[in-house]
Amino acid sequence: MNKVVLTTHIDSGLNQALEEIARFDNRSASDLADQAIRNLVEERLATRDLLRHGLHLVATGDIRAVDSAAVHDWLNSDEDTFPKAR
Repeated sequence: MNKVVLTTHIDSGLNQALEEIARFDNRSASDLADQAIRNLVEERLATRDLLRHGLHLVATGDIRAVDSAAVHDWLNSDEDTFPKAR
């Protein structure tokens, strides 16, 4: 995998914490930052794909929804049965 240099500015306290974690894990701060960025990107891409899929289901009418007011009322009640989708 080709690597590139990424320069960024972070809070000094955050940098100190990152360095401490890196020493504890016997890894470099750069490796930890790379892992954190990779995890963030994977999570955001997965979220984007889920949103696109959900929007597609809504657009094609292949989804039934539960009214948000019904969910709110259910959360504030003692009912065990989740509200029905419409």
